[in-house]
Amino acid sequence: MRSLRLFADRGGDFARARSVAAGAEALPRPALAPVEPLSALETEAWRLLCLMAAEGRRRAAPAQDIARVTWFSDPSLLNAWTDFAAAAQAWEIEGRGKARTLAEDIVSYAKDTSELYRRLAALLAPLKARAPSLEEAKACQAILETLGRAAEERGRRASALGEAVRPLAKAATRLGAVFAGRERNPPVRIILPHVPGLCLAYDDRGEACASDMAIFDKRQFWTLEPSGEAYTLVSAADPSLVLIVDQDEELIPLTRTPPPFTFADRGPRPRVARRAATPIEATRFLVSVSPDLYLQNVSYQTLALECPGEGGWRHGAPVVTRLKRGGSTQRWAFEPPLRSRQELIFHDVVAPAAIHGLEVGGLIRLADDWTAVADDLRAGAAQVQACAERDQPFVASGSVVDVLESWRRVAGEARNASTDLSE
Repeated sequence: MRSLRLFADRGGDFARARSVAAGAEALPRPALAPVEPLSALETEAWRLLCLMAAEGRRRAAPAQDIARVTWFSDPSLLNAWTDFAAAAQAWEIEGRGKARTLAEDIVSYAKDTSELYRRLAALLAPLKARAPSLEEAKACQAILETLGRAAEERGRRASALGEAVRPLAKAATRLGAVFAGRERNPPVRIILPHVPGLCLAYDDRGEACASDMAIFDKRQFWTLEPSGEAYTLVSAADPSLVLIVDQDEELIPLTRTPPPFTFADRGPRPRVARRAATPIEATRFLVSVSPDLYLQNVSYQTLALECPGEGGWRHGAPVVTRLKRGGSTQRWAFEPPLRSRQELIFHDVVAPAAIHGLEVGGLIRLADDWTAVADDLRAGAAQVQACAERDQPFVASGSVVDVLESWRRVAGEARNASTDLSE
């Protein structure tokens, strides 16, 4: 993690511990910047800004086409994407030029202050083992205050131009937060709406059965993976297991004639099996995202899964394959609602942009980050003076070399962003 601050989190640094151990009065803690990374300067926000904007432009049309024909069981991602797309479109027209100015401020700071940081490093090097003289302290102070003023000036400009990135950053933050907190295809229970409290699961032998939802059991949860026009039901308890109906090659042809001419009224009992060792047709089921659906293996066209409750509708009651009759014991629903294929496609379409939302959203704090850098430098100036007055060694908690390298990296990313923003 890059760090642009030299004196943050030095409450327990070497110089303080050493001075106290020697019997000297402990130095007061300086006003420290927060130890969390600066979200607009110490992350990759500038590198990702143009990438996210470009992905947003590229994916706006396909996302809109999918949204137009899709019912969303959970519209949170759609709503966040819609807001981001609108903010990005407005930013392209009104905010790119100002954002470029903010990026160039980073580049100019890194360029204009590099020699000052090198001079500071030379001054600080011998002070790890001894106290600074008053002249050395004043020289360090002069450099630190010059650096602080440069950062403060850019902070004021970032505050004045903040509206250039604020709407986009807020929308990016929301999109990133929704995306990060959202599972693409979450496991669901397959319930019997007309037999409250029961859902599809499997027992210790792997045979399909009803399960009491009051008894939490991961075997009650399934991930439905699209497979052509059908779905594969993957156990959330063990993803190597899938629900199957064994393929009876003699029985299957008898289930392809609708009643009353059907010659088979029941099929093999559903069970779970290792996916890798199972014929694919045994694993594929036709389902609907609407409630009160039949759940049927693709091979057995007139049969569906049923919990007849012949020994009572209870935990462990068998789930079997029977002739479709439309009864309530053959009607299943998903809890929570199953995400449609189109919802999954929408998630995949917007993902390359949404995945960067939280980092890009950090740009909203650019002015605060410049202020934190300036405060850190001023805290160092006060501390070096206190060390000189109290005859104590002075050790910065950060390395000037590391800070210089961090400024070089963030300036390179800002320079690339500035180039992209000028196109």
